[in-house]
Amino acid sequence: MTPQPTGLVLGNGLSVLLQPLPGCQVVATCLHVATGFRNEPVAGAAHLLEHVLAQGASSSRPLTDAIAATGGTTNARTAADYTQYTAILPAGALDLGLRIEHDRLTDPDLGLPHVTAQIAVVQAEIRRNMLQRPHGGLVLFDLPALLHDHWHNRHNGYGDIDALEDLGPDELGRFFQESYAPGNIHLALAGDFDPAHARDLVEQHLASVPPRTAPHRPHTPEAPLTAPRRALRDEQIARTARTAIGFRTPDPATAPHAHLAGVLLGELLESLGTDCACHPGTRRTWGAFKARAHRTGNPFDVARDALFAVDFPHPADTGPDEAEHCLRTVLTGIADGSVRLTGPLARIRRQLALALHAELDSVAGQASWLCVGAAVHRDPLYLAALPNALLKLPDTEVAAAAARYAAAPAARITSRPAPPAPAPTAVTAVPTGATR
Repeated sequence: MTPQPTGLVLGNGLSVLLQPLPGCQVVATCLHVATGFRNEPVAGAAHLLEHVLAQGASSSRPLTDAIAATGGTTNARTAADYTQYTAILPAGALDLGLRIEHDRLTDPDLGLPHVTAQIAVVQAEIRRNMLQRPHGGLVLFDLPALLHDHWHNRHNGYGDIDALEDLGPDELGRFFQESYAPGNIHLALAGDFDPAHARDLVEQHLASVPPRTAPHRPHTPEAPLTAPRRALRDEQIARTARTAIGFRTPDPATAPHAHLAGVLLGELLESLGTDCACHPGTRRTWGAFKARAHRTGNPFDVARDALFAVDFPHPADTGPDEAEHCLRTVLTGIADGSVRLTGPLARIRRQLALALHAELDSVAGQASWLCVGAAVHRDPLYLAALPNALLKLPDTEVAAAAARYAAAPAARITSRPAPPAPAPTAVTAVPTGATR
C-alpha cells in the first residue's frame, strides 16, 4: 500500500507535502505558486515570469544543467490559478533539486538581457501557437473577453504581444516579490526517499527563504449574463468558419457537483460527433464539437467559476445563428431525454477514470496533483477521489446542466474568412499632351 502523504509548514509560511514511493528509484519535486494568469497585473506576466524563472537561478549558475547531467528532466507551466515548476531526478539527487528551488526563490535572474530574451521567446510562442493559425486564440483569447466582465477572467493570460513589451525587470521584480512569497507556495516531493531525511533537506534549503506577506485576493464572481453577446472576426488565412459559444460555469468551490456535471456534459457533446438531427446527413452545417469546461482544457485544476465553451467548424456560408441553433438543439435533446445518456456517460466515466489514473502514473504527476489538490481544492488527494465522484454523479445532473445551457444567454464569436480585397481599379494611360 502506498504511504499517505504528510505535510509540514516551514517558519516562513512555505507548505511542504511529502509522498514517499519506496522502490521507484526516482524523486520528483513540484514548486507550486498560487498565482496564475487569473491574478496577474499585466496580460502575460505570469507566463513570462515562468519563462524567466525556468532555469531556477541566476544565469551565472544554471543548475538545471546539473539536472540534465544526472539524466533528469525539468518542466514548467502556467495555468489560471497557479504556476508550477517540476523536476524528475534520480533518487539520490533530491539535494540538487531542493538547491534549485532555493535559488529560484532567492536568486532569480531578472536582469534586462535575460528578461528581454524571454519576452522574445514568449512572443514567438504566441505567434506560432495562436496568431499564425486559422481561428487561433478563438477560445483562449477572444471568447473569454466577450463572455466575462472582470479583467481577471476576460484578459489573455497566454500573453499580449504588445503588453509584454512593457514588462521590464522592475515590473517583474515587484510581481515576483508579491506572488512568490513563501506563504503563497506549496512544495511537493514524490518518490523514493526517506521522509525524515527529506524533511531535513527541506529545512536546510528552504527554511532560509525570507518570509514575505502573501497576496490576498478576494474572489469576485461574475454577474449572471442577462443577454446574448455576439461578435464576428475576419480571418485572413481561413477557408472555413468556426463558431465558439461560451457560457459561465458553476463555481467548483461552491457547486462542485454542478461543475463536474458540466465536465461530463462537455465530454458527451464531443462524443455525439456531428449528429444534431436538425438536417439530413447530406446537409450537415457544422463539424464535430470541441467542448471544454475551462479555456485551457483542464477542468479539474480551476479554483473558481470559469468558462464552458463549445466550438465547431462550419461552412463559411452558414450563418452563426444556424450554427448556434444546432448546438442548442443537441443540448435540449440531452436535457429532455431524447439523447440516451446511460450508456454513453458510463463509457465517458470509465475513460475519464483511466485518464485521471494515468495522471498519477508518473512521480511528477503525483507531485503536481498533490499541490493542485492542496492549494486549489484544500485536499491533497483531490485527484485520486475524482473517479469515484464522477461515478456517483447522477445522470440527471448532466441533463440539468444541458437544460441550463440550452436556455441560457451565451457569448458567441464566429471566425470567418475575410472577404476578398476589392480588385484595383484599372487606370487607362493617357499620352503626354493629350486630353480626356
